[in-house]
Amino acid sequence: MELHPSYQECRGYIAAHLHHKPEFSVKATERPPAITISRQAGARGRTIGLKLQNELRAMAPKAPIPWTLFDDNLVQQILEDHQLPADLEKFMPDDAISELQSSINELLGRHPSLWTLFEKSVSTITRLSRMGHCIIVGRGGHEITRGFPNVIRVRLIGSMEQRMRQMTQGHGMSATAAQKYIKEEDAARRRYIKQHFDADIDAPTRYDLVINTDHLNDDSIVRLLISSLE
Repeated sequence: MELHPSYQECRGYIAAHLHHKPEFSVKATERPPAITISRQAGARGRTIGLKLQNELRAMAPKAPIPWTLFDDNLVQQILEDHQLPADLEKFMPDDAISELQSSINELLGRHPSLWTLFEKSVSTITRLSRMGHCIIVGRGGHEITRGFPNVIRVRLIGSMEQRMRQMTQGHGMSATAAQKYIKEEDAARRRYIKQHFDADIDAPTRYDLVINTDHLNDDSIVRLLISSLE
């Protein structure tokens, strides 16, 4: 499997933590900050996450533990953490595999149970969040880290019109394909959060900060997120 371009950065982040362990255990309130980003499809989640990572790194170029974005590469990190085959990535979309499909695949030995994969996702996201200096996009990170005092939970939203424009101009989709993609992705993420956390992904009270990306450009949002860490 070809590695995501930023996967090596993620491995470097883990290695940096291993080489800079504090002499004494760190209290939860003293852990380095972390951010989770939940996003509607087309709300520029990955673009903003990457710009945020780069800006935070530029602010502290000599930091021993660099800020690191975990988005598409998060599944690869989960599989590596738990010594699972890389080809399981295709069974871990940002959606809920049906219980019937999961059970059949488990019986046939194709992959571990749906619940096992979910538990391992929770374990990795919890570990990364406690280590800090990470930006975790998707996979219920905002729910997994509820109660973590060092984590800022962010939701990025936008109108259908603006999100469709982002997909057509930024990804070359037709208007019809963009609308279909957005509706399907939003529904998939909504199902994932409902099935695994019995929560509503759109409920604003599940987040510390909800940002309408229609009215702010990427740089303004990055500045807002950085100010939330202070």
